[in-house]
Amino acid sequence: MASDASAMAVLPPHAQSTDQVWATQQSQEDGLSQAEAARRLAAEGENALPESKRSPFALVVKQLKSIFVWILAFALVLSIALPVLEAEHALGLSDFVDAIVIAGILVMNTALGVFQEARAEKAIAQLASFAAPRANVLREGTATEVPATEVVRGDVLVLSAGDRIPTDARVTTHSGLRVDESALTGESLPVPKQADAVPADAAVADQKSMVFAGTLVTAGSCQAVVTAIGRHTEVGHLAGLLQSAEPPPTPLELQLQRLARLLAIVAAVAVVIIMVVGTLRGMPTGELLLVAVSLGVSMVPEGLPAVVTVCFAVGARHMAQQGALVRRLDALETLGSVSVLCTDKTGTLTENRMTVVEHWAADARVLAQVGASCNRASDGSHGAPTETALLRFAEEQKAKRLAIDSEPVPFSSAVKYMATTHAGRTFYKGAPERLLELTGDDGSVRERVDAMASRGRRVLAAAVAEPNATPQIVGLFGLEDPPREGVSGAVASARSAGVRTVMITGDHQGTAKAIAERVGIEPTVAEGRQLDGCDDAEIERWVASRSVFARVSPEHKVQLCSALQRGGAVVAMTGDGVNDAPALKTAHVGVAMGGRGTDVAREAASIVLADDHYATLVGAIAEGRRSHDNIRRFTLFLLRANFDELLLVIVTFALALPIPYLPVHILWINLLTDGLPALALTAEPAEPDIMERPPRPPDEHLLAGEGPGLVVATLISFAGALAIYLGVLNATEDLPLARTATLTFAVVLELALAFSVRTHAPTWTRPLRSSPWLVAASAAVLVLHVILVYSPLGTLLHLVPLPAWVWAPILGLAAILFLTLELTKPLLRRTQMPR
Repeated sequence: MASDASAMAVLPPHAQSTDQVWATQQSQEDGLSQAEAARRLAAEGENALPESKRSPFALVVKQLKSIFVWILAFALVLSIALPVLEAEHALGLSDFVDAIVIAGILVMNTALGVFQEARAEKAIAQLASFAAPRANVLREGTATEVPATEVVRGDVLVLSAGDRIPTDARVTTHSGLRVDESALTGESLPVPKQADAVPADAAVADQKSMVFAGTLVTAGSCQAVVTAIGRHTEVGHLAGLLQSAEPPPTPLELQLQRLARLLAIVAAVAVVIIMVVGTLRGMPTGELLLVAVSLGVSMVPEGLPAVVTVCFAVGARHMAQQGALVRRLDALETLGSVSVLCTDKTGTLTENRMTVVEHWAADARVLAQVGASCNRASDGSHGAPTETALLRFAEEQKAKRLAIDSEPVPFSSAVKYMATTHAGRTFYKGAPERLLELTGDDGSVRERVDAMASRGRRVLAAAVAEPNATPQIVGLFGLEDPPREGVSGAVASARSAGVRTVMITGDHQGTAKAIAERVGIEPTVAEGRQLDGCDDAEIERWVASRSVFARVSPEHKVQLCSALQRGGAVVAMTGDGVNDAPALKTAHVGVAMGGRGTDVAREAASIVLADDHYATLVGAIAEGRRSHDNIRRFTLFLLRANFDELLLVIVTFALALPIPYLPVHILWINLLTDGLPALALTAEPAEPDIMERPPRPPDEHLLAGEGPGLVVATLISFAGALAIYLGVLNATEDLPLARTATLTFAVVLELALAFSVRTHAPTWTRPLRSSPWLVAASAAVLVLHVILVYSPLGTLLHLVPLPAWVWAPILGLAAILFLTLELTKPLLRRTQMPR
């Protein structure tokens, strides 16, 4: 007896006999008593998932850890300090416009981050709605309806077609029970259940003696003893995985953090040098602070976070037009870095619609008539997937469907076939091995069954028996869920872009391999059970050598995703079921299915495909690459502008000259002159070869390969600005006029530089009509600047109207320097950036 008890304790419920389950759950066939149920409810808690929700304050604090937020905060402090340092009159709201703008950018970025974090937590909350609201249980032999939260371990569930199952339970008795477990396991067809035990190492999808919380009874009825509630159920286990899953930082986050640290270091060093040199010279503290603050402001790209957000919004709008809805904006850019696409099979690579793709019969119309008549589906769209496929096949063959007179053998998982009578004849349809037992076989039918199965088909046999005669096989159906149109081309396009496709499915190995071969995925297959007990290094070897994984569990998906990430891959993961949510959250980019996906999957994902099509996802990768290219363009543009300002301030300070830019001038350049063109650069179109380049390495610097061009552009801009400043200052000895001329030169040249960053080739090789937004933004900036210079508003920025003669050197020198920069491009051209 001791050994029996020990065996029961070790064996999981699905592997125990019904007698063992009653013993381990301390229950009986007529259910628990009300008193015992109440005791267990008090001792073990409600059948509910634990809540895990961070406070709004915690979410805000998390956003403040970004170094860019600290740089923006630094810029905010400086923009508040500047009016005070320069104050020559009573301060008003207009003196703090720059501070208000920067504060708005800071609040917007923080709020966006908090919103996305809070929305991500909804995935866990959605799991609660996956459970049934009420349940039918036996208590003291009487069927009783109770709230699902009050179901306890050991209760006996009474389930019938249409019921949502409230807990995990072991089937004890049943009649034709079938359960839709697609949301939990990915199995596309309803699963027949049984009361007999299954092997202890069976995957969740193969545990046919169990029913699971959140799944749906589609046919039949059963009684089942509850073996787990709340967080101990399979859904509860998923909730735990979902809570512990943390999306990795996106490549852009890492690149921007690296860039921000670099800018912070350069700014700090420059300010320290200025303060030390100025103090040694005995400069007045107020003047010294003004120069230091000017330097600090010149190094802060205040508009960069806002422009990045706008770039993502533009890309998200383009993707929405293609059927991909972006829930996390930064995931859009990450798509451009994806090197491995982990995709489900059913509905993504395939149509999610069983179809007769081949048949064998002496008379196809007779075969089609048997399939359509021995059939309980109402039509070709409503019913079990296999039966609706047979009806559509009959329509194609123009076979007549006969009315059912009787059904001597209803289909069940035990008999594996069904039989119906029609005007004296009996039609049979079902598993070939079962019908061959009834009809006999000379070996030829079995050979054809094996041949169809080897091609990944689901094979059904059909037979007909005349009155008082032995049934005879009339043919075979080969069914499959065929690949979707365009998938093969999309897989090939992804491959040419350096993106590897890995199929991860709950389906059987043979089916998965057959589909992989047809769509162009390398048909190297492993099953989920082969990953059990493997350490991280072993799983990494599996993902390096296999491109198809079948019969996987939720843990396997997370393990495979993590192993790919440890190997340096940027991973996109598709999914539609509750079981996919942890992997969707773990991946760099989680992609949920909008058509057939669960709410839980959609909440955990960062992108939702409205049409569930793999080809749409590959198109989204191209859009992600376009967004990244544009982020590089406007970041390069903003830094060229900032660095020449920094260099000009340092050099004039070193020469003991008045600084050419006041802090308010630098803010004018950064927020307007640079800001509008940078926004326009977010709309630049994709390059023709965008899907012929390999994915960029995730650790690659945002401006990799741009160093020489950045240095040359900075030096050219600095030299021109210095020449204008010294020339006007020496000619007129009018400091406000020299500053106005220098600022105007900077505006004109930087607008020209905005067109320069569009391409690594000379800008005239790319027609202006391809950049209508940039043309409009540049014209708007120029008009606004002229209005500022020649209107009373200029006094707010310490500017004066420019005489006509000053425009000649400004425009002439800007044109010469711009042409010089364009002509040096072939020497600096690098292949890392779009051409």
